[in-house]
Amino acid sequence: MLYLRRISLFLFVFFAGCSLNKNVQPVLQEKNPLIRVLICDFSPEIVFIPGVDWSVQTIEGTGVGKISKDTDVNISFEEGTIVARSGSTSYKGSALRFTSLLPEGSFRLLTNREQERDEGAIYEGVLEVFPGQGGMLEAILELPMEEYLRGVVPYEIGADSPMEAMCAQAVAARSEAFAALITHKYAGGHYDICSDVNCQVFRGNERLSPGSDKAVRLTRGHVLLYEGQPISAYYSSNCGGHSEDIRNAWSDRLLEKAYWNSAGFDGPESASLDLTKEEDFRAWLNQDPDVYCNPRKYKIPEWAHKNFRWTREVSAEDLAAWVAEKKDIGRVTKVLALKRGVSGRIVEAQFVGEKGSLAIGPELKIRRIFKPGLRSAAFAVDPQGPEGRPDRFIIRGVGSGHGVGMCQTGAIAMANSGKTFREILQHYYPKAKVEALY
Repeated sequence: MLYLRRISLFLFVFFAGCSLNKNVQPVLQEKNPLIRVLICDFSPEIVFIPGVDWSVQTIEGTGVGKISKDTDVNISFEEGTIVARSGSTSYKGSALRFTSLLPEGSFRLLTNREQERDEGAIYEGVLEVFPGQGGMLEAILELPMEEYLRGVVPYEIGADSPMEAMCAQAVAARSEAFAALITHKYAGGHYDICSDVNCQVFRGNERLSPGSDKAVRLTRGHVLLYEGQPISAYYSSNCGGHSEDIRNAWSDRLLEKAYWNSAGFDGPESASLDLTKEEDFRAWLNQDPDVYCNPRKYKIPEWAHKNFRWTREVSAEDLAAWVAEKKDIGRVTKVLALKRGVSGRIVEAQFVGEKGSLAIGPELKIRRIFKPGLRSAAFAVDPQGPEGRPDRFIIRGVGSGHGVGMCQTGAIAMANSGKTFREILQHYYPKAKVEALY
């Protein structure tokens, strides 16, 4: 359902289900604000198929026409103008805005990646189409915050997750979205946030479920606050048993103090190892710790089992070719961890070759040296073959993702163990508090 933007002060309302604090005052003044989501910027043509009758007008608000239900509308950028064609009828403007003529009107959007398979995503909201870069189109969806979250939660943690884990995910995703609105950290010329893993995954109505919708509804308006402001509530698939300090993951986000010295052991007790040390990290690889994301200790989904501890083998030839895309150092002989973060993730790595060496960091750049990229940067490398000239490398690693903030696998395990969403969020964001904005 679409809601109009309204500005006021609202008292906190208690929702049954996920346990909420009744004594919280709103911090921001706008109830269920609109958010503008970039849903496509990689296609020179898109096909818009409305589920009910829709109107189309120029971005300036000039009325253009009406599009009937189930009509294919081909949208492209031609000679400086956005053109939408439906049969012999065309609509033109510097940018176009499509609006449903009925409440809860949906549409299907096909990009050039999906047209042959007719697999486009289904959305609700106002669609705007602008010229993008390189002849591509920018498709922007405008919709209320709570409706946006319905299309995030089932993609980010899974609609079959336990309710308290989905509630935790809803609060984290809402916090990230509010932080995006306030700081403009993800904003482009026409949008506030993107719809892929560079922001948080949003795919509209395709995976809506009663459970994930309920998690959004029960936590309505709730965010994580630090020093009175919503935090960017980062999360990743599997921390491997220990979360990471933001300062070791993103050099451009060093001022986000809610994460300073808040990384910790992902279990009911504390770690006995210093994972910044190579010897301790290698011992960690061989341990079976009592951590929430460990499939041998806690109940987690089958898909998550492969992420806790993993092994991969790469040839010396492949590794040399991958490194050469950054710097040609010849045949690689060693891969060294020059610096590890508190979770054991490598912050700076050195690839040593027969013609030189390459130092690289932080963690994401290290992971992307490999093809496909490694699940996480918490790994150790052992050469195999002739001494001094190995022919392959064995990589043993832990976790999946950057490790900052909430471990989604651990959140599921905690929920399965009877923890509330508040306890889950307190565990992963110990410096932040859950409060209601509306």
